[in-house]
Amino acid sequence: MELRLIKEGDKQYLHKNIKGEKLFRNVHIRNSVRFETIEIDLKEGEATVNGPAFSNKVRPDGKNLEMCVSSNCPVLKLHFSLQGGYRHEPLNNEGLSIHIPESHCNMYYVPSLKGKDVFSDEKTKIFEIYVAHDSIDHLLYGEFKERISELHDAIDQLKTYVLWEKSKPISANILSKINEIIKCPYTNKVRKCYLESKLTALLIDFLLGKNPSKAMESELDIPKADYQALEKVEVFITKNLKKPLNILDLAKIAGFNATKLKRDFKKVYGMPVFKYITTLRMEAAKKMIVEEELPIAHAAYEVGYANPQHFTAAFKRTMGYLPSALKRGN
Repeated sequence: MELRLIKEGDKQYLHKNIKGEKLFRNVHIRNSVRFETIEIDLKEGEATVNGPAFSNKVRPDGKNLEMCVSSNCPVLKLHFSLQGGYRHEPLNNEGLSIHIPESHCNMYYVPSLKGKDVFSDEKTKIFEIYVAHDSIDHLLYGEFKERISELHDAIDQLKTYVLWEKSKPISANILSKINEIIKCPYTNKVRKCYLESKLTALLIDFLLGKNPSKAMESELDIPKADYQALEKVEVFITKNLKKPLNILDLAKIAGFNATKLKRDFKKVYGMPVFKYITTLRMEAAKKMIVEEELPIAHAAYEVGYANPQHFTAAFKRTMGYLPSALKRGN
C-alpha cells in the first residue's frame, strides 16, 4: 500500500494505491491481516496528514480533504472512525458509497477500488484493518461463513458488500482493543506476537462477538428515528466526559423518558449507559497518563473525577489494574 502526494501544477492531492502483491507481505496474522492508522489535521486551507510511512502537508482544493483511492485487487476492510467522520465515494455509479460518522465503524468489500475518501472535519483519526478475503474463514475457524453468507456470495460473484447499511457505534470494548493495538509497547518478535493476539481478539469480537450481533438484532426493534436519537446521546457523552452526566439530561437529548433511554441504549451499545460512560472515561484517562504523561490526579480531574481515590477505584474496577501501573518504572 502506498500513500503519496501528487502535484499537478498548483494543485496537489493524496493518492492511496493498494497493491495486491504488497498488501499482505510480512504483516500481522499469517500474511492475511494488516492495520493502518491515519491522522488528519485540517485547518486554514492546509491539511497535515500522518499515515503509514507518510507525513506531509497538503493544500486541499476546497474545504474538504479528498484522497484518491485505487486498488488492483479485492479489498475487504474494517473501518473505525475514531475522530471525525469518513465518507467514501466511488468514481462510477456502480461502486460503493459509504459514510462512517465519528465514533462509528463498518466493514465493506469491493472487488476493486476506484474512488475517493473524503474528510471534512478539522481533526480526523481513522483505524483500518485489511483482511485477505480468501483467508477470513481460516482466520475465524469457519464460523464467520455461517454468520454472514452474503459476504461470501458477494466475493464469489465479484460484487460489492457492506456489513451494515447504517454504520454502528464503536463499543467501549472494541475501542479498548484498538487503543491497545495502536499503543503496542513492544518491538521485534514480541511485538508481532502481541499484535497477532490483539488483532485476532478484535476480529473475533467485531465479527463473531456479542456487541455487533446484538446491534444487528436490536435494529429490528428500534425505529430509525430512535436510533438516531441514541447516536446524539453517544456523541454528547464522548464530547462531555469531564462534565457531570445524568440520565435525565441524556434522556432529554434523546427525547425519551429515562426508562426507554436505559433500555434502548443497552440494546444498541451492549452495556448500560453509565458503564459505557465510565469505560470511555477510563480509556481517555489512560491515554492522558500514557501519551501526555499527566499525573494521575490531573487525568482523573480531566475525566470528571474531583476525588482521585474514587477515580482509582473506578479505574481498577473497569480496567482490571491500578492507574499507577501505567506510570513508567512500574
